[in-house]
Amino acid sequence: MLRLGFPIWYGYGERVEELIREARKTGFDYLEVSLDYPWPFKGSFQLGEVVEAAFSEGLSIAFHAPWRDLRLSSPFEDVRSASLKIFEKVVSEISNYEADYLVVHLSTDQAADRIEEIRDEVLDAALSSVDSLKRISKSFGLRLVVENVREDLEMFRKIASRASRICLDVGHVIVSTVRRLGRERVDEELERWLEALRDKVEIVHYSGVRFEGKWVRDHQLTDSSDKYLRRIKNELKEMKPRGL
Repeated sequence: MLRLGFPIWYGYGERVEELIREARKTGFDYLEVSLDYPWPFKGSFQLGEVVEAAFSEGLSIAFHAPWRDLRLSSPFEDVRSASLKIFEKVVSEISNYEADYLVVHLSTDQAADRIEEIRDEVLDAALSSVDSLKRISKSFGLRLVVENVREDLEMFRKIASRASRICLDVGHVIVSTVRRLGRERVDEELERWLEALRDKVEIVHYSGVRFEGKWVRDHQLTDSSDKYLRRIKNELKEMKPRGL
């Protein structure tokens, strides 16, 4: 059965408890809590308070691993290794919470989409990180889910073949397609992603997308007029993910 998750992050500040109550009233099933610093280590309000508030409202918890400053696909081994160490510290800190899953980005600031000769290095780094992330997560009893970020389909398919579970972020697909191929290719490219990954998708991330001239932005509000949302709603019948 499809379960709906509501995103929570530290930047909501004092509104967090109010948003948790609203999420429950609106019909959400769980919270996906983004572990942006200073969570899970400290903060003016503690991560444990958020977890307790969620449970008191009858909501379960999932976690989004930190992604700012972490570069798990970096071809610089020192950067990648340091990112893995931080990931392991975070996972150790949250391991006492019962969580539905832990979703993670594999990212790098390198222009692998523009410089062909570094693609293999970036991919190798990503695959090595997947192996390490799976091992770390399993050792702490957490279900790891790998999310697409800036990868094109060919690269992410190889990553998905190594990962046990994947999260399809539709907004990320749209944004990366516009930047690489142009807005006119979005429908075609989204169809390719859905066809290629349908059987492996466990979680779907969806947010509105806004086009502004040559620019495109995701993580926007959306409504029933959103054609990509309608497309994904139809696709859910085939994909049957556990969470959205």
